[in-house]
Amino acid sequence: MFEQFQFERYDALIFDMDGTLVDSMPLHLDAWQQTSAEFGLPFDRAEINEYGGIPTRKIVPMIASQHGLTIDVEAFTQRKIALYMENISRVKVFPNMWDLVKRYHGKVAMGIGTGSPRQQAELILKSTGLDAYISVVITADDVTNHKPHPDTFLKVAEQLGATPANCLVFEDTQIGIQAGKASGMATMLATEGHLQPIL
Repeated sequence: MFEQFQFERYDALIFDMDGTLVDSMPLHLDAWQQTSAEFGLPFDRAEINEYGGIPTRKIVPMIASQHGLTIDVEAFTQRKIALYMENISRVKVFPNMWDLVKRYHGKVAMGIGTGSPRQQAELILKSTGLDAYISVVITADDVTNHKPHPDTFLKVAEQLGATPANCLVFEDTQIGIQAGKASGMATMLATEGHLQPIL
């Protein structure tokens, strides 16, 4: 099923994590919804989903300013993370993406570029077993300019020793796709593990 994409021709395959490799986005969104209700911040599930790849502490001020609200960003972020961490053990790898990772392991370099903090990313990788297949992981803690800036994916390519122009990024949001394109990489929309044509 992957032959049509000729993944072997790339220096590296670089994956977003939440919503691309693993089914964690509903858990993130549930935590967002509860925290938003507690803090009086308007919540739009589709809007927050599209902000995937941007850390919570950067999204909150954006939404608050849109609605003329003052929110304690740090308190909001800590509460949202705490709610999410309560359910992190439920995260699973999308079956189609598991097949892809296992098939190309040892054949094409692979890395992860995520907007999640390192603690969350490492917990997910360890609990799912992805850590045995993907060793290079760049998180929100490793860059200053997050997606849609290219820094996250460029840092993955650098650590893999790969040429950005010959890397393929898998993403589930337009912000992620923008980051991939900004880094000069080919991009592929992978929504809940389902691959779309290369963009």
